[in-house]
Formats: sequence, structure tokens, C-alpha cells
Amino acid sequence: MTDYSRAHEALIEKVENYSFDTIPFQGRNIEIVWEYPEFQSLCPLSERHDQGTLIIRYAPRGLLLESKSVREYLRLWRNKKIWQEYVTDEIATALFNAINPEWIEVKISWAARGGIYATTISRRESQAQ
Repeated sequence: MTDYSRAHEALIEKVENYSFDTIPFQGRNIEIVWEYPEFQSLCPLSERHDQGTLIIRYAPRGLLLESKSVREYLRLWRNKKIWQEYVTDEIATALFNAINPEWIEVKISWAARGGIYATTISRRESQAQ
């Protein structure tokens, strides 16, 4: 059984310096929703895979995310040690910074761990009008 009493000392890993491919957006009033049912990262203490379905929703402003680029980015998390809550927030921040949409939301519905199903959600909104 994993000892979580020292969880605050766990080393957290991130995907650093990833460059997303983008596409110019010329439309308006659209919401984009992507579902990635194979998302994985590692628990920083047990080093077991956390698995879940990741959903990205956003309203583009000037740029669209290119789906293959995003898929490759999400695959990079597979062997990174990071808490479920942190990875959701990191992904939302990275995607938001890449395209500065009107808003973006990243939601991960995690597979059960110890009989508990968790869902983590991180949302960013643009301050520009």
C-alpha cells in the first residue's frame, strides 16, 4: 500500500516547452469540443498510471488548435509524475497560452481509484474584450 503521509514532498514532472501547431480562425460564435479517451499520467507516489477521458472545450478567437499537435502533447503526459488536479490545470494553462481563446475548459473524468471516481476541471477565460 502506498504511504501518502509524505505526499507534499513528491516530485512533480511537467511537459515543458511544447510548441502547438495552430490554424488561423476566421469564423465566429463556435465552440469546439474534443474528447481524448486514452489520457494517462503517473501518480507521483505509487507511480501507477492514472487513466481517464479528457475533454477540451473552447471558443476560439484568432487561432485554432491543430488536433494532431494536441494529441501528441497529451501523449507526452503518459510517463510524467503529477497529481490529477495539477495535470488538468497544467494542460488548461498550456492550451490557453498557445491560442488565447475567449475561454477554454479542460475536464478529465478519471478511472476509479480505490473505489472513488474523480473528475477534475480547469477553466481559463480571456480578459481581453
